Amino acid sequence: MARWSWFGKGRWQAYSEATSRILEDAHQEGHSSVRISLKHDDYNVDLQTMQQASATQPSKSRSVRREDTEVSSQASTSGRSSFTLSNLTRSLSEASLDWAQRPCCTVASGDEKLSVQRQFSDKWDKNTGPLPNIGQIYKIHVIASVEERFRRCCEEIGDVPVFGHGESPGNQQRRFHGTRQTCNFNGHPCDSGDCPACSILHTGFSVDFIGSTSGNRGYYGAGIYLTSWSSTARGYGGSENVIIVTQVAAGMVEVVRQRTTAAIPEGCHSRVANKSSGKDELMVPLPAQCLPLFLIIF
Repeated sequence: MARWSWFGKGRWQAYSEATSRILEDAHQEGHSSVRISLKHDDYNVDLQTMQQASATQPSKSRSVRREDTEVSSQASTSGRSSFTLSNLTRSLSEASLDWAQRPCCTVASGDEKLSVQRQFSDKWDKNTGPLPNIGQIYKIHVIASVEERFRRCCEEIGDVPVFGHGESPGNQQRRFHGTRQTCNFNGHPCDSGDCPACSILHTGFSVDFIGSTSGNRGYYGAGIYLTSWSSTARGYGGSENVIIVTQVAAGMVEVVRQRTTAAIPEGCHSRVANKSSGKDELMVPLPAQCLPLFLIIF
């Protein structure tokens, strides 16, 4: 049994590109089977069984599964196997492209939970009330296009000097975004357009519906609002509140202290409002500047 694993961003693109190389290597090295492992998925391919199908054997099917998706390669009875390495490569590549369009959430790992919980508790203002109990923390696996647009946005912004930390591509920061979740969430985003949280999980952030519920398009300009304070994010959405931990490409930041609806000045990519209360709100005008990372449910 040979094993190959890779982790991190761009997993679907990496999977599609690497499938052919992995299978060719396994075949040339004489492995009878290969296991392809992704971060949250496990694929088994039995090369030997597939390639030894013969005319005297009935049709056989071997499958690669992910949740309710199945990709099959059929062995024919026409005198030789219709299965080839390229057929499997093509099937898996097509499947990976299909799966790349499906957002999903998985329960965060122990280390991921600790990281989110630490940030949440460190930035909770106890003057607003006791620290709430977190019900569950999910890791968000966005569709490939959302991940790609964020990467390109960071590249377009370029390296930004960060005080005490050198330079950062896009000046990336991890912030909280409070919103509503109207469905009975069970780990799979619902399809209702009336559920703001699941809409973000499906297609990333959007500015199309800013103020559609509250009528407030933002005290500091029209855009997506985030904050470093978990207690501030907890105040949005009422009893249906959830918090989306988000990676933000803040870029060059304009600092304001008064309300304004003016456009962000040229050369800046975002606006931060430092309030007299000591709290902050970061406004970014472009959805591409935000990448959802984790979903906190109470």
